Order: sequence, then C-alpha cells, then structure tokens
Amino acid sequence: MANFGTMTRMSSFSALPGAVVRAVSFLRQNVMAAMIVAILPGLAAVFLTYETGLVTSEAMAPDWTRYLIALVFWYFAMVMSQAAMFRLSLRGKPEGFFGLAVGGDELRLAASWALVFFLILVAAGIGLVIYAALMAAVSMVSMDTAGLTPENPVETGNIPDLAAYYGPVEWSIAIILGAFALVMLAGYAGRLLLAPAASMARRKVQALSVMAMTRKRGFAVALGCVLVFVPAGLLVHGFGVLSERLADVPVHQPARLFSDNGLVAGLPLYAVLAFLHGWLAAFLTLPVFAGLTTALYRAWGGDD
Repeated sequence: MANFGTMTRMSSFSALPGAVVRAVSFLRQNVMAAMIVAILPGLAAVFLTYETGLVTSEAMAPDWTRYLIALVFWYFAMVMSQAAMFRLSLRGKPEGFFGLAVGGDELRLAASWALVFFLILVAAGIGLVIYAALMAAVSMVSMDTAGLTPENPVETGNIPDLAAYYGPVEWSIAIILGAFALVMLAGYAGRLLLAPAASMARRKVQALSVMAMTRKRGFAVALGCVLVFVPAGLLVHGFGVLSERLADVPVHQPARLFSDNGLVAGLPLYAVLAFLHGWLAAFLTLPVFAGLTTALYRAWGGDD
C-alpha cells in the first residue's frame, strides 16, 4: 500500500497528467483494500436501489421515508469507504477494521461533502434562474419581432411557452448560453472537489477554503474527474446492461425493477446483482478519486 510522497508545486493543467496516472496507479497498488472497503457501499446499494425503484416506478406506491433512510445509509457507507481510501493515499496506512472506521475522519468527510453538494446546488440554482430569465427575454424579443404581443402570465394565469416562436437564431443562443453555463458550473464544482482531500489532510472540515488553492484550476480538476470517472461509469453501466440481458434485472435503471406484480426478479437474485453493481461502482470510483485529488492537492502545495 503506497502513498504519494511529496510532489513539487505545479500549475493548473501541468499537474493533471501525472495526477491521473497516480490515480490509476493508486488503484492498482491498493486493489485488495479497494475490493474490501467497497463491500459496504455494495450492501448499501442493495437497499438504495430497491427503494429508488419504488419511488420512481409508476407501478408501486412510493415510501419516501424508507428512501431517505436508504439514501443516508448509502451516503455514510460511501463516506466510510472513501475515508479508508484517503487514509491510504494521504497517510500510507490503513486504520480500523479492514480499513473501515467511524471517527473524526468520517465525520469531517461527511460534513465536507455535504457542504460541497450544497454549494454546487446553490450555484446551479442561481445559474438556472439567470438562464431562464435570459431565455424569457429572448422569447419576448422573438415574439415582438414576429409582431406578436408577449403573453402576460400574471394576467392570464398561464405559463407561456417560451420556445413557441424560437427560430434558428434563438435556439443557437439557447444552446450556446446553456453550454456556457454548464462549463462555468463544472469549473466552479472543480474548485470545490479538493475539499474532501483537504479535510482529511488538515483534519478540519474544508469547503470554500480550498478555493484559494484551486483558483484558476477548477477546470483541471473537473477534467481529471471526467478522465477517471468516464471509463469507470462505462464499466458500471455495462454491468447493468449485462445484468438485464442475462437475468432480466435492470439494476442500472431502478424505475424498471418493478411491475404491477412487484419486483421483476426473485429477491435473492436481485440482491446479488444490485450488490455487485454497487460494489463495482465503489471499487472503480472511490480509489481513483482519492488518488486523483490527493495528487492534485499535493501538487498545488497542500499541507498534510
């Protein structure tokens, strides 16, 4: 089991290739530890996938309380497993039972991820409001150009179809602005994604504080996550497709797990396939994220 040692401070994208290589190398060198700690998220995925299927299927009555319990259980299972991977990448040694523990590291990591998710959701919400306002303005201009009077939703009580009078120019503006907003959101999210590694390294909950380190580096972090997660995502999705083709159990699409007669397959078969699906997702993503963000954190001058 290897950690990363000390890295020289590097600028934005120059650190990325080495970090991606280190992330893959970290998984390869700690494959047994990753296989073990991924068991807990795999077990949590059995419960979460089942409850997700219930709340998304039109054939079943949803139970949101059970779904929220399953989501929280899965969240903390992922946090415990990721903390185990971070201890290896940052400190070079495992702690607890087969690397898993419940302590300060896990609490800090859970709080850090909660803050990161919240900040990204706030930014996405603000961006969506601005985008909707701009598209409404474009729609009003297009209607005015067509010699029509824009509908006043306050007076009519109707929500107007903003795209009803869009032509090639309006659609081009909508697509360009939408793409620009998504790119900006990815850059902002990238600046926050070193917070979990920083929380583990500094032993303090980190979120906005890491943005001083990741200034002008958010796109590099986001690109690094794409490079390591896309292959993992394809493999996990491929397992789901294979599960459906061979056993008729679409664990990758929970909404299709239920019919009017209940679960489409026997519970034992579903449990095994859902576990393997969740285990594979955790095994392929948790180590490479820990490896990638640890490498970037140290390359950009992060302290332990």
